[in-house]
Amino acid sequence: MAEFNVYRELLDLSSVKELCVTRGVMREYAKGDVFLSAGTVAGELGYVESGYMRFLVNTTDGEERVVGFSFDDDYVCDINSNLSGFPSEVSIVAGRRSRVWVVSMEEFVSFAVRRGLRFCVGIEVVLFRTVYGRYLDMYRLSPRERYMKVQKAYPGLFQKAPLCDIASWLCITPVHLSRLRKQLAE
Repeated sequence: MAEFNVYRELLDLSSVKELCVTRGVMREYAKGDVFLSAGTVAGELGYVESGYMRFLVNTTDGEERVVGFSFDDDYVCDINSNLSGFPSEVSIVAGRRSRVWVVSMEEFVSFAVRRGLRFCVGIEVVLFRTVYGRYLDMYRLSPRERYMKVQKAYPGLFQKAPLCDIASWLCITPVHLSRLRKQLAE
């Protein structure tokens, strides 16, 4: 599967993985276990060895919506909350049984500073590019086009996450996603 979080294709983060695995603590999360709760200040960064984590927000009417994923061989954190000290606006919850190597944000910042300004700015730039591209897609693409783009770019996504989570991430209902899948299969 192509990288779901394209920042990984734009910046070599293998040293971050090495930091997490060599200096971090292995944590196992069951489906539904919380890595980070909205409203708290994030203090950790994790490398997802296996499983996946869902980034969730609550709507004004109390519904939970999926706004992002971190799959196996990816990183998990709310970098904005981590670096700014502001409470997180997302919760990060295991979508299935997951193994995550976790380091403190202090450890990561110290590591990043040693790597230099170019590394630090590079992380911010590629994260912004990833998020901004997804934001623009919400306006420039129809739900059908967003689904087709995801299906083409990340065909393995539909085996990794439940359709209800993918539908939420695409900002459509599970029923609409089922219809789109059926129409395109015919």
